[in-house]
Amino acid sequence: MADEPKPEEIIDITGPAGETLFWHALEHVIAKHGPKLQAELDELWAHYQDISDERLLALVAALCTENAIQGLLEAVGPGFDKLRDDADFTFSLKIKTVRALRIIPSRILTTCDLIRQLRNEFAHHLDRKTFSQLDPDKHLRKLKTQLATFNMKERDDTKYAALFKELVGFTLLALRTYLQHTQRLREFLETPAFRDGFKRWSEGSHDSQQNRA
Repeated sequence: MADEPKPEEIIDITGPAGETLFWHALEHVIAKHGPKLQAELDELWAHYQDISDERLLALVAALCTENAIQGLLEAVGPGFDKLRDDADFTFSLKIKTVRALRIIPSRILTTCDLIRQLRNEFAHHLDRKTFSQLDPDKHLRKLKTQLATFNMKERDDTKYAALFKELVGFTLLALRTYLQHTQRLREFLETPAFRDGFKRWSEGSHDSQQNRA
């Protein structure tokens, strides 16, 4: 019998029911794509897991997160791939676009935005080389708060780089999980089953409106 995870170790990537298109992970999608998801996460983790320079860690981890956000957008609308290298389509704008589309829980995007802010602190200030040099109220407290939304495991709150790595790992897990869901949705939208079902639904809706008129 497999060991059951402790409540404080369970990773929560859910959001309020019905607030977004996907607000929790669907078991059948996870079951089908679990090995692929794990391989993708391992590949992303390899990019930043051994980085000891905290400025470089923030930059690389944020790039991994931005790429994951970009992947979500491309899954929703294939035309977004044309904006991948557009300098005007910034990390911030990508986050706002996904939030506006209401695809995934907004708290995941709040965490993405915090990762972006931390990246910017290192990218725009030469004198900041470690997380401990960042504003305690503006950044470090948010880092701890956002991490607690994923799970309640006890942590050493003074090891900011370790907290950041863990937060990025949870965020990438959420983004890549919902990417699998969004890709499945995109595939369904391009099937005859969807087109035929939509035709029947739209015709039925039109008839109902005519009868009420």
